[in-house]
Amino acid sequence: MPKPSFPSSKDPGSLDRRLQFYGDEFVFDSVSGMFYRVNPSACFMLKSLAAGTPVADLPARLQARYELDSATASRDVQLFLNSLTALEPLGRLFDPARGAP
Repeated sequence: MPKPSFPSSKDPGSLDRRLQFYGDEFVFDSVSGMFYRVNPSACFMLKSLAAGTPVADLPARLQARYELDSATASRDVQLFLNSLTALEPLGRLFDPARGAP
């Protein structure tokens, strides 16, 4: 399965410029104008990605933050990425075949 690619922080559509966080529950996508309700761990992962954390580092960061075992952290990251790629229009950030917004 191909790994998702994320826009770089220099890209005008990058996550750090595109997403605005409201606490640990709400995320606003300034490109689409849509709000998303997320759980605290999803917010943590989105903030990490927006700050430039590579996808491969997410399980270790999640494990450290929430005191999870390695298998659980890896599974949670994969479930998060699967859910995120299914979203419109945020999913377009993570699946180049679907086109940029």
